[in-house]
Amino acid sequence: MKNNIYTSSRISFFSLLKWGFYKYFINPKINNCDKIKIIKQDKLPKENYAIWLGHATVWTNIDNLNIIVDPVLDNIPFYKRVTELPIDKDKLIPDIILITHAHYDHFDMPSIKFFIKKNPNVKIIAPKGFKRYLGKYNQLIELDWWENIKIKDTTITFVPSLHWSNRLGIDKNKALWGGFIINSKAHNIYYAGDSGYGEHFAKIGEKFNIDSAFLPIGAYKPEYIMKHDHINPQEALAACADLNAKRLIPVHYGTFRLSDEALHEPLEWLENILRQQTYLFETTIVDIGEIIYFSNTSTLKSI
Repeated sequence: MKNNIYTSSRISFFSLLKWGFYKYFINPKINNCDKIKIIKQDKLPKENYAIWLGHATVWTNIDNLNIIVDPVLDNIPFYKRVTELPIDKDKLIPDIILITHAHYDHFDMPSIKFFIKKNPNVKIIAPKGFKRYLGKYNQLIELDWWENIKIKDTTITFVPSLHWSNRLGIDKNKALWGGFIINSKAHNIYYAGDSGYGEHFAKIGEKFNIDSAFLPIGAYKPEYIMKHDHINPQEALAACADLNAKRLIPVHYGTFRLSDEALHEPLEWLENILRQQTYLFETTIVDIGEIIYFSNTSTLKSI
């Protein structure tokens, strides 16, 4: 893939070396996972709901389709999951798997294989270039930016983000990266994946009527490294305004310690901003495992 306006800035080797020294020799390993609440679920509701399963993984039922985004059910290379999955993974049988990009905390091969075994007919929708990773699976459907596919009454569109792709060290930006719009009769959902802050949020907002935006708020420290590829809580609020979305649901924190902020810090920062400033959209903060119900009038209720 050629570099373009949606490719995040290159990080210098010196910056990475500086971060590595700080991370392993100076910065304490503060996980504070006891501050992250998990609501265990014994069973799934029937229809029109979503559950945040931790980090970037969201399970959604919309118009009788079971959709899971960026499924990561366990540990990933070099990082252990510090908050557990809120539901027995055997209860999760998706019709559709959405993958935003190739980084290990969003594209977990053991989780994909698990779901293919559970449902051999599952559709895997991933960015253009993913044949290099999943080419042997006929379930794979690749999408370019702004391309879409209609499944039953639901249209899924792949949209750009400001990020990059890499997995094996020799495949940098050989596959695309981005987010997804899920348009249905019941609710319109935007799932951002990973992204730095940029003009693409406004462009997406111009093209789609978004009811609920699942936006990342974690992995922003150190700023000189992470600002190119991720948004912090303040930027997530700005992105939601750019999207003209009706509601922000924060994700991408509290599960893996991928960056230097404490696990609960992104949520504390977001809550502090919301106490001091009002926005034209609602923000619904959910715990890992909490059920979110979508109504037919495009509103959202959390229990």
